[in-house]
Amino acid sequence: MSSIDRILERVKPVLEALESKDRISTKVGVDREAGVIRIYSEDSDYIARASSGLTEMLELAYTTAEHHPYWAVLYHAVEISKAALEKWNSDLTADQIGEMMWRCDEIKMVLDKLSSK
Repeated sequence: MSSIDRILERVKPVLEALESKDRISTKVGVDREAGVIRIYSEDSDYIARASSGLTEMLELAYTTAEHHPYWAVLYHAVEISKAALEKWNSDLTADQIGEMMWRCDEIKMVLDKLSSK
């Protein structure tokens, strides 16, 4: 049994107790390949869950050294995704669209450099 399965085995009874005693419903997501268990409240919607994952990507983008050849691709793609999620249920402003277009240009420039190597 993998360590992630052993952790999940220990966590499930706690979540079941929360459900039965405190009436707190949860959702569990398991990514065995990455070794990650995510526990969400019943109120978490897909946008909140996507934002949570995006926060982890932002952390990676912010902490990755700028000299890494893929840094700019990750950084700008995540910033575009963040802006899109923040406005998911409303309209993007002209400024936000302009910034996204600029970031797309930055990504294209990096990809052009990478393809010419």
